[in-house]
Amino acid sequence: MRLNNLLNYLCLQLIWFAAVLGAVNKIIWPVVVLFMLFVVSVLHPNNRTKGDFQLTLVAVVVGFILDTTWIKLGWLEFTENNGAALLAPWWIILLWASLALTINHSLAWLQSKLWLAAAMSAVASPLSYMAAAKLGAVTVVATDWLWFFVIGASWAATVPFLLWLGHYLRQLNTVEIQHE
Repeated sequence: MRLNNLLNYLCLQLIWFAAVLGAVNKIIWPVVVLFMLFVVSVLHPNNRTKGDFQLTLVAVVVGFILDTTWIKLGWLEFTENNGAALLAPWWIILLWASLALTINHSLAWLQSKLWLAAAMSAVASPLSYMAAAKLGAVTVVATDWLWFFVIGASWAATVPFLLWLGHYLRQLNTVEIQHE
């Protein structure tokens, strides 16, 4: 893994911790600063990949829909929302945007291994929610394990879709540039 890709991946992990711990402690500035630095580094002309912006918009919309669905189904309750809000919190949206900014960078190697990406996502995503629950950022309200499998399945479909879309947008932009 190239140093830029390693740093890209480590930034995603750092943003996850800052978002979760920030939500628990009601301190938003660290994750906002980290996210802005991450965006600047990924979108810097030396690092930018065609399609990053469009991919991020899609990921944010999909993530907002999925996490809002888990709230409305009564499976998850985000601490920051105090149990009252019916929409995904802002920091989850930042995490989706951050994930999108790894798709054509540190996670690009998975674009040709969509089944592996699906399998990894099916396991890692519900475990990520469980880790956030252990840290106090979310409460798993569901009384059965159906939530674990449905969230895992949704991510097993979403991450490969984002990987495919990232590759497609990069190729599409490459073709457009060659025709100019």
